Amino acid sequence: MMGEELAGVGPAVVSVLALVISLLNLYLQRRDRKPRLKIRARYEYRAGVPKAGSPDSSAVPQVHDESQEGLYLRLGDFLRERGVGYPRGSPVVRFAISNEGERVAYLNAVRLVFRAGRPPGRRMVLDPIQKKVLPLNLARDAANVAGSGAAEGLPVEIVPGDGVGYKFSLTRLANTLEKEGHAGNVRLSLEATDRLGNAYRRPFRVNTDLWAYHEDPAQEPESD
Repeated sequence: MMGEELAGVGPAVVSVLALVISLLNLYLQRRDRKPRLKIRARYEYRAGVPKAGSPDSSAVPQVHDESQEGLYLRLGDFLRERGVGYPRGSPVVRFAISNEGERVAYLNAVRLVFRAGRPPGRRMVLDPIQKKVLPLNLARDAANVAGSGAAEGLPVEIVPGDGVGYKFSLTRLANTLEKEGHAGNVRLSLEATDRLGNAYRRPFRVNTDLWAYHEDPAQEPESD
């Protein structure tokens, strides 16, 4: 009797294992077809801008750190050593989006998003060009800094092994947040969305107590 029961269990176990393996293979295949983007971030200060026609922007004195607090602490010594009068130049937060997969990625949108109010909070988007904050569900094509063709719906192409960079003035972000009533050490994310609907996020913070002050009106967010 027991032998017959064991004989009946055997095929069932084999069927379950086959199903698990099949699902695992399907998951791996789908993962391999999905673009794999990685977003890196750092805080940086450059003493001025490269001269027109200069082939090497690294010649401009600069200091950087993985955190805004680290950059702020290092900034005083950096400026004194070089005799640079602050705020010549600009503190920025810089992002590098790299394609580490085997498929071409197409970015439809790149935005700076955060949650306002008590958790879970309303999803908001910071527009660094218009210097305003608005609800994400109302943003539509606004506040999209993916590239010059973003407003026309033209995606940014990133081939495997390549990448694209973005940088934003910390002063402009801090001033905008403070003006819109979001003071303090605000947690935001750079959110990149591809045309398949996949979203990639890199959290970062902007402390209005450190960076908010009158800025140069010529400063604008850029892509590298």
